[in-house]
Amino acid sequence: MTNALSQNAFDPVRWERFLAESARRHQVPGIVAGVLSIDPDSGVEQRFVASTGVTNNVTGVETSRDALCQIGSVTKVVTSTMIMQLREEGKLDLDTRIADLLPDTKLSTTDDGSITVQHLLTHTSGINGDVFTDTGRGDDCIEKYVALLKDAEPLFSPGNGWSYCNSGFVVLGRIIELLDGRSWDASVQARISARLDLTHFLTLPEQIMSHRYQHGHTRELGSKVWSPAPVTGLMRSVGPAGIITSSVDDMLDFGRSFLREGRGSAGTALLSPESVRLMSEPQVDLGDADALSPQWGLGWILDDWNGHRVVWHGGTTIGNKAWFQVLPDDGVVIVVFCNGGVANAAGAEIVGAFAREFAGTTTGASVAPAGPARDVVIQDEWLGTYGDFITTFEIVKTEQGTLQAKLSQSLDPEKPGQAITVDLFPTDKPNRFTGRPDTLTTWAQLTFTEVDGHPCLYSDIRCLRKRDSTEAAA
Repeated sequence: MTNALSQNAFDPVRWERFLAESARRHQVPGIVAGVLSIDPDSGVEQRFVASTGVTNNVTGVETSRDALCQIGSVTKVVTSTMIMQLREEGKLDLDTRIADLLPDTKLSTTDDGSITVQHLLTHTSGINGDVFTDTGRGDDCIEKYVALLKDAEPLFSPGNGWSYCNSGFVVLGRIIELLDGRSWDASVQARISARLDLTHFLTLPEQIMSHRYQHGHTRELGSKVWSPAPVTGLMRSVGPAGIITSSVDDMLDFGRSFLREGRGSAGTALLSPESVRLMSEPQVDLGDADALSPQWGLGWILDDWNGHRVVWHGGTTIGNKAWFQVLPDDGVVIVVFCNGGVANAAGAEIVGAFAREFAGTTTGASVAPAGPARDVVIQDEWLGTYGDFITTFEIVKTEQGTLQAKLSQSLDPEKPGQAITVDLFPTDKPNRFTGRPDTLTTWAQLTFTEVDGHPCLYSDIRCLRKRDSTEAAA
């Protein structure tokens, strides 16, 4: 650790005052957050967990320091950890082909059998990443889900592009099920919870019901009223990509294992030091997909906060946001959960305060307009329609010469969602623009580029292929 901590650095009451002000400013119903810090010289470990607000703004039930929160896509780090355990056991390797592990499975309409475990861990497989098909609550739901991927069009050929891929982690979950001979949920309990003594690290609603739980909140576009989300969580079939619910304390314990060379508080091995190192080494330079960070590891997002190395992941579910950061050289783990409101702004503010206090550094800047909408410059060849399994962007020029994106999303490809029109603004990079539908929404990063020989649009970290006129009309 490079900075001297203040006397009350670990005082939860102090931080609860800070969280309350952040929640008020950014309209967040409830926040639970915490930090674990290990002194690099003495090895002394300290932590705190703080909370503010309510779990549900209709019931008015107060949140608490032990409230459970949806970690969303932070689950991918858990799934990655179990894959690395299987690698240590000699049951697979990073270059093992998925076709050899799931011989009767096709992951896209053009799957040629070349996709590897590493492709899935690093989001470079090219399979369509946002397939959210509910295949039921049974223990066979992941098996059924993976069988459906054969009908999804790929975004690029394996290893020749990058796009954030939920579907790939469900496939990894299916591999875990087959090699372990049990459900993915059972493997989470045996491989993660039992080894680290995590008692509030859960995957199923019936496990969560007896605990205080942060319900997500959403709003209608243009409204400032946040209401409890009508759906409380993701379907079980996409569990390995984002279904875990946890307390902050259990997330801090999970993060601590990556500071302790893969070991829990009692010395139990979660991972070998080699696996911890491999997961946090750069595997992919993201280039035009750098909305979150410049590089990706094995399951981890890799970043640098002014010379301080950070491995992290975020999570988004319906009305919930999660942040999970590990600063290995500073001995720090940060966890933040927000259950609605302008959560991205609140989360950035809270993570930034923790980074300054416990690591003596500042976090990175987010995308912002570099000029008015009238200053946009784009070649006409980039105009048109882009999409993946659930998202469609139509990029058009207005009569005034400005640029607009007409966005529609639907979990059912047969039932297109209502289009939202967003004005685009220039940034400091050619062919990169930013926009948001209203002032309570985070600025999105849109970058036009070529991927695997095909024109594409990166909507933040998702690659959307340009459709020809026939596809666009359909």
